[in-house]
Amino acid sequence: MFSNMLSGFLKTPLESMIQLYTSEIVPNLTKRNKTIGITTAIALSLIYIIRDTFFKPPHRLRHLPYFGYFSVTRSLMKGESMFDRGYSVHLPMVNARHDGLYVEPGRFGWEVHVSNPEDVKHILLKTKMFPKCDFNIGNEQGFLNKFIAGPNVLIISGDHWKSQRKVINPAFRRSMPMKLFGQLTQELFATIQVLGGTVDVSDLMMRCTLDAIGRAGFGFDFSAIRDINSHWTTLLLWLFPKRKILHEKLDIFLEKLDQVIQSKRDKLSKGHASNDDLEHERDLLTLMIESEQRGEGALTDEELKANLCLFFFAGHDTTSGALSFAIYHLAKHPEIQERAGAEAIAILGDEPTDNLPTAEEVKRMTYINQVMKETLRITGPVPRLGARTAMQDTMLSGTFIPKGTTVLINVFNTHHSENIWHDPETFNPDRFSDEQGVQG
Repeated sequence: MFSNMLSGFLKTPLESMIQLYTSEIVPNLTKRNKTIGITTAIALSLIYIIRDTFFKPPHRLRHLPYFGYFSVTRSLMKGESMFDRGYSVHLPMVNARHDGLYVEPGRFGWEVHVSNPEDVKHILLKTKMFPKCDFNIGNEQGFLNKFIAGPNVLIISGDHWKSQRKVINPAFRRSMPMKLFGQLTQELFATIQVLGGTVDVSDLMMRCTLDAIGRAGFGFDFSAIRDINSHWTTLLLWLFPKRKILHEKLDIFLEKLDQVIQSKRDKLSKGHASNDDLEHERDLLTLMIESEQRGEGALTDEELKANLCLFFFAGHDTTSGALSFAIYHLAKHPEIQERAGAEAIAILGDEPTDNLPTAEEVKRMTYINQVMKETLRITGPVPRLGARTAMQDTMLSGTFIPKGTTVLINVFNTHHSENIWHDPETFNPDRFSDEQGVQG
């Protein structure tokens, strides 16, 4: 009987609990079992409070659908990745609602996941209204925090963020090292020929992007493609099982970055401009330091190092993954591969000599660009963006979002929602063509 009562209670609000207690428990109390009855009432009350407080979102968010702690824990126990959970749990909810909003517990408590493109644009553009949550809270000594939680554009907000953007944005606009990327491709093909037979694409892309970010980021050659046993390759791929070793390797890496920054400053102060006479072939570190001379702003050595670490984090593993998936999709769809190859030949020719593309020629490769966009959409390397806090009451897709709410841009949901894309699980580069439009 008691189990039935308890089961019914767990499905009823507080008023029903009180009614249950007064109508069923109190009349049956005797002096001998009164203590047991009172204890039971207290236990039931605690169960209700815990359930209502910890296993449901706060009342101000209960107008939104939610996934609770049990749902998240179940996915963790099953070993589901964010992508697997997105397919099995989140997308059915997102596809069923016009606003694509739901609530789920995360690092910063109960977080509202956002996927509608207009809402995403609103959050990213209204930086003062939606400042970033503090990435450091609760994990100050963690490995990832130690690596990328410094004063870089990913972490900081407000005026500090704007001052760094004034330096970093022009550097990225000026940097277009086509010759460098062409040379890296030549080195990659030469390595593939030496290896022969079946090759590990993922490993090669990791090495290629490591060299790319080293040379394009701050003019340093890790020799990751040419030398499979390169000291830097071993250090930077971080394939070590013990936490202590990870931190020791990271300390070495951060110390090396300090040396690279100081060496670059010394060379520029002596008039040894850069790794290339052409501005667009210069590395990002050079361009950021040169920004001081142009009066565009200045970054301290700590800020430069923090942003170089961010470039590694955001541009190494993510880029190698994107390139690996692009190769996979081209291999899986030979008709798309043939069309992309035909475009490259039409622009660069088919002579048996290397013809490195110029920036203008790359701009003409519209279909290859569509292939990369579709790769990033369907197998994007970043499923979510950093959490932000709503500083005032607002509306997202016509749904009320109260002040103080943590919002999280769910990129995976945006890229796979049936409300945004037609047949989203089909690899179709033409959806990005001018004729078909991005929602094709």
